[in-house]
Amino acid sequence: MDRQTLDMEGARQGEVSAASLQMGDDTIAIRRIATMSVERHEFAPWDTPRNRKTQGVYATLCVSLLFFGLLGLGWWALRPGQGDGVIGLFAGIGMLFLGVLLGIRAAMIAVMLKKREPYYRLMIGTSDARQIPLVDNNRDVLVKIRDVVRHKMDTGDTTVTGDFDLNLDSVNLRLPKGAALGAAVAAPAPVPAAQEDDVFDGPKITF
Repeated sequence: MDRQTLDMEGARQGEVSAASLQMGDDTIAIRRIATMSVERHEFAPWDTPRNRKTQGVYATLCVSLLFFGLLGLGWWALRPGQGDGVIGLFAGIGMLFLGVLLGIRAAMIAVMLKKREPYYRLMIGTSDARQIPLVDNNRDVLVKIRDVVRHKMDTGDTTVTGDFDLNLDSVNLRLPKGAALGAAVAAPAPVPAAQEDDVFDGPKITF
């Protein structure tokens, strides 16, 4: 059976340089990126024209063999003691058996055609209204790419570079140490209760 793959949509390899993002044949300036979103979708990997045609052939053969198998049994019932009646009996049993096997196979293919699997799309929108997708079944890989690009957008950092290959789930990108904290400020060390009473006896304010 044929199986659809995710490389039918979007780029599979890319590179993050100092000020741009290269995805396939598309080069996007980091400063031109307007939106980024990771979306969850589903697709039927086995639902291809060839598989649907195969399922239809099996179903047609199943019905035909069951029909002629019943005719063979009917012929044997009409002529139980004759040679052609015995031939009809064995031929009917054989065709019924093959028809059942083909029916089971057709049912299995029908189940596979309806099977759905999740995939994720990192949709990058630019200020000139382009929508460029990155598609993979591994959400963590897309989130890592998004976080690196977002860091470059927010900070203008030109030192973060690297490349990625979605076919191998390989992302050679790394945020600078401490970048994951963003603009969060470390909380000050707590002041002992006795010292607080000596300094200020009003409500506490935490920044």
